[in-house]
Amino acid sequence: MPQVVPNKAALGARIEGLDRSAANQPAVAALLNQALAEHLLLVIPGDPMTPEQTREFSTAFGQPQRQLLRYKRSGAVPDVSVMVSTLMADGTTDKTAIRAEDWHTDDSYFAVPAKATLLHSIEIPSRGGATWFCNMHSVFEALPEATRKRIDGLRAIHGYDTPRARNRPSPRTPEEIAETPDVEHPLVRTHPVTGRKALYLNPNRLDHIVGLERAESDALLDELADEARKPRHHFGHVWTRGDIVVWDNRATMHRVVIDYPEGEPRIMQRVLIEGDRPY
Repeated sequence: MPQVVPNKAALGARIEGLDRSAANQPAVAALLNQALAEHLLLVIPGDPMTPEQTREFSTAFGQPQRQLLRYKRSGAVPDVSVMVSTLMADGTTDKTAIRAEDWHTDDSYFAVPAKATLLHSIEIPSRGGATWFCNMHSVFEALPEATRKRIDGLRAIHGYDTPRARNRPSPRTPEEIAETPDVEHPLVRTHPVTGRKALYLNPNRLDHIVGLERAESDALLDELADEARKPRHHFGHVWTRGDIVVWDNRATMHRVVIDYPEGEPRIMQRVLIEGDRPY
């Protein structure tokens, strides 16, 4: 059986000795899913894989779901998205790469967001491009008791875009727009495996808190985001080619540091894993 080696940080663990071809065997998959719930982030070293291999590996964590934006889907394996965040001199860098520099959690604009995201590095720049993760259990627990009581039970509106986001997202086709109406989620969600509460923020998608005037909602969301930005809640992963990183969207945010050289390829494969409705 593989070994789970916790990080000396706010979240995360490294999986040592895993035969990736055996990941979806029941005992191994159970170990990986329990480790994900406990540590929220798993780093699994290895060699680059084909989209078919990446999809097969991802089933250890659940059922893959297709990414909204059709242009990102891998042709032969549509459950696997090809994420190109190479910095282009002509300014044509993919919008999702630019927005990824801000803290966010994947898929919160769906009524049933993804449980987890799997990212597999195919090509990485010579330096830079670390991905940082934030433990949202830790953030919630660090809030003053009065704030925790105030927000527990509040609900918020998430959408594909919000004026609160610093950058606009990639355009959607009419079909994609029809699939993404605004949705309502709890501001504090409960992890279905551990029962721990987590602050459910997404500055790229969360528009406002239900029942509050815009100014009051913005002020409260800014206050909560300030706590999430504190380094004590964070872990930064420096990529090696072939790494697989899996994170739990139910209790994390993440961001990419765009400090890598222009023109050097940064190409990842991504799989989203079906989740449950937040509560």
